[in-house]
Amino acid sequence: MTKHYYKAADEGSRREFLKGVAALPLAALFGDESLARSALQQSIPASGTPTKKKFVAIQIGGRSFVDEGVDQVLDILQEKARVNVLMPAVFTYGRGLAGRQVSGQPLPDHGPQEYDQIHGGSYTRVHPAFYANCVIQNIRAPELGEFDILGDVIPKAKARGMQTYCLFEEAYNPRLMPNFEKIAEVDVYGRIGQSTCLNNPDARNFLLSMVEDWFKSNDLDGLMWESERQGPLNNTLGAHFGRFDGNASINCFCSHCLRKGRELGINSDRARQGYIALNQWVKQTLTQLASGNGAAVTLWRLLLEYPEIMAWEKLWFHSQEEVYGLIYGTVKEINPTAQVGWHIMHLVTMSPLYRAEQDYSRIANVADFLKPCPYNNCAGPRFAQYIRNVQSTIFRDFTPDEVLALHYKLLGYNREASLDRLPTAGLSAEYVARETKRALEAVAGAIPIYPGIDIDIPTTINEKRTQPSDVKAAVLAAFRAGAPGVVLSRKYAEMRLTNLAGAGEALRELGIA
Repeated sequence: MTKHYYKAADEGSRREFLKGVAALPLAALFGDESLARSALQQSIPASGTPTKKKFVAIQIGGRSFVDEGVDQVLDILQEKARVNVLMPAVFTYGRGLAGRQVSGQPLPDHGPQEYDQIHGGSYTRVHPAFYANCVIQNIRAPELGEFDILGDVIPKAKARGMQTYCLFEEAYNPRLMPNFEKIAEVDVYGRIGQSTCLNNPDARNFLLSMVEDWFKSNDLDGLMWESERQGPLNNTLGAHFGRFDGNASINCFCSHCLRKGRELGINSDRARQGYIALNQWVKQTLTQLASGNGAAVTLWRLLLEYPEIMAWEKLWFHSQEEVYGLIYGTVKEINPTAQVGWHIMHLVTMSPLYRAEQDYSRIANVADFLKPCPYNNCAGPRFAQYIRNVQSTIFRDFTPDEVLALHYKLLGYNREASLDRLPTAGLSAEYVARETKRALEAVAGAIPIYPGIDIDIPTTINEKRTQPSDVKAAVLAAFRAGAPGVVLSRKYAEMRLTNLAGAGEALRELGIA
């Protein structure tokens, strides 16, 4: 099976490309893995050989370059942390990658000592020819003027021997994106959502148009995409580390997903009925005393009654992997040596349910690297919130402490903090090492693993705060576990330079230039 790659101005070829590549992950994910693997190997140009030098990357937004100057920032990154790979945030509407420090958080020891507002969008120049057939137009972020996070940074980075991997994420603002409803997901009740449908051809076309623009217009070395969301089952059950009150985004049931479900032999009406019933079960479980059968029995009974619930969950995360394949193929057609990888959401280190879906060995078929996120400092409060969430639904028959102990056992974590101490203690550097080793074992040498290192990812004022020793210990743990590189996260604008220097201390101790 050969992929049909598209040209920027050829919508017919683009449509064929979308259909051709989309079929590949489905073959692997729904049964015929050997066929899909063979097709990928035959149709995607071989990746360039990764450098033997250790990979030390940092995620950074355009605001930092504008505030502090490109040369000054590059000086700091090289001197403090020996960074040799930039991951500039090219497209986002979120504060996790763009802008200065989040309002209310302590300002770092560099840059202007005031907060800012962001509009979001594309922080690099937009070339209209690549978007001629897109329903989404005019995505240029206005707040940094004409500054181009690729065009104004790549030449200076290359002059210093630094690589540039563009970074983008699924963080949208529908209010600022006319026609967003045409690419949006639709929930089980028919409501338009805040993110895109992974099976919507126009949504896929928009993503691929941006990727094509970036790689044909700039001398890039690679790309990393953050798709920080999960399927309807885990969302309905509250299996995440955000606040949960029983109201969940249960997506997607748009016409494109319904059609795909039918093609896969899934009864979409039954799937919808099942998720509505599951949502009702969650709300009842949150508000009522435990029944004689308990939460586990009644939940399992519901899943047996509606096997379509699991089938729809599988459809969702396999659709996400299809989009990985589309982006991967698009980059490789333009530049076979560019490295393409995926940021794996922090939740993979907390939820056995999400972990089961994120099969690194399978995802490695459409990746040159993976960035799992053992963010050990903010993991404390996040994991504690996750435990409270799932204890209120799936594990209602257990105490919160028992649920945490069960998760430590299921996830293989030893000697970590008790639930009462977890928000202030965080998780240990051993957690970083374990997650790194697990990822390396899963991909079995097929691709490199670059763990994300938590440097000042926001927590509340009374929760765990990053210290230089935390950063040093995490970097040491990742490399000693066998990682060939790390990604300093989540954005430079949040990081204190004293903490960033902890990464440099670890690298010096390891003898890494």
